[in-house]
Amino acid sequence: MDPSDNERTTAIEIVAFGRSRGFDLESLRNDSLFRKNQRWVFFWRKLDGLPCSGTAAEKDGTLHYNLQGATDALSNRPNESSKPVQEGWTESGILDSIESAFELLKAWLLDEEAVDALPQRLVRRSGIA
Repeated sequence: MDPSDNERTTAIEIVAFGRSRGFDLESLRNDSLFRKNQRWVFFWRKLDGLPCSGTAAEKDGTLHYNLQGATDALSNRPNESSKPVQEGWTESGILDSIESAFELLKAWLLDEEAVDALPQRLVRRSGIA
């Protein structure tokens, strides 16, 4: 499996999960990328046979995400601005399940939540894009 197939397969899993919860996410999906307005997010899994899909210490199948987009409210974390960022917020990290990926996608794209209102996740990198 190559990186594009990894991302596409993960996106299809999330679409199927969303459908089971009554949400049609296909209109947001462009191959492996989900986007709406000025925000986007994509997901992939760490695969042992696929270099750069995750760290060597991670378990095979670990679910990763990368999101970016404009937001009206940033994090309240130290050293991060609380001003609106129309240039874009960027963040990547790890989720524990397809359900968590769906919840993050829903909060970020459909509900257009502020960064601090996004569901629980392990943020590995974040900042102003």
